[in-house]
Amino acid sequence: MITQSFKEAFYFFRTNLFSLLTYIFSIGIMVIVLAQLLVPMFFGGTPPEEITTETIRPFAQLMNLIIQPIYTGGLITLLFSLASDQKRGIFSCLLAGIKRWPYMLLANVITTFLIFTGFLLFVLPGIWLFSRLFLVPYLVMLKKQTPFEAIANSYQFTRGYSMTILIDIILLIIIAFIFLLILSIFQLTHPMLLLLFLLMFQSMAYVIYYRHYEILLDSQAKTIKNNEN
Repeated sequence: MITQSFKEAFYFFRTNLFSLLTYIFSIGIMVIVLAQLLVPMFFGGTPPEEITTETIRPFAQLMNLIIQPIYTGGLITLLFSLASDQKRGIFSCLLAGIKRWPYMLLANVITTFLIFTGFLLFVLPGIWLFSRLFLVPYLVMLKKQTPFEAIANSYQFTRGYSMTILIDIILLIIIAFIFLLILSIFQLTHPMLLLLFLLMFQSMAYVIYYRHYEILLDSQAKTIKNNEN
């Protein structure tokens, strides 16, 4: 059964699909251009045929370490701007991600370590930790919290909420699996189609997280107001 939060997230995703894909493809092109400029600096006069997956892996990891927090921060900023009808430009969103890069990087390292450790402990603890910490990057970007504040608040805000977010993510994974199965049956597994599908899946996941961020923050605000009264 499709939940109300999933329906709302899908409506938002469908309405703003062009803006989301424009951001993702624009950042992707920028990363490709940047990589083309930096590869000669890292590998010097090494002939292209001698550059293997193993030799380029440290460079790719370094690029990911630098760019992923900026990309995620910019995407979260874009989601907020679209939800509040501000409609900020791609570079404005990207600049917001750059400004919060140290915080997003630290938050990403800590939460990834915690969740990965949980997965090592028979998987279920990792899934549970993910459901309690998915708010962290949103709190870091939109509430300007430090990584440690965001982790503590995400853990607090999501108390009793684990299954709610997991149901929507499981539903998204099931839909993605069915879609991939259809592509496979009709032999449409072209790399470009798969890349487009992956980008759309990722975008929808971030939209779902953002919708639950709104729900939880609204719930928290109502609780505080009731306590004050």
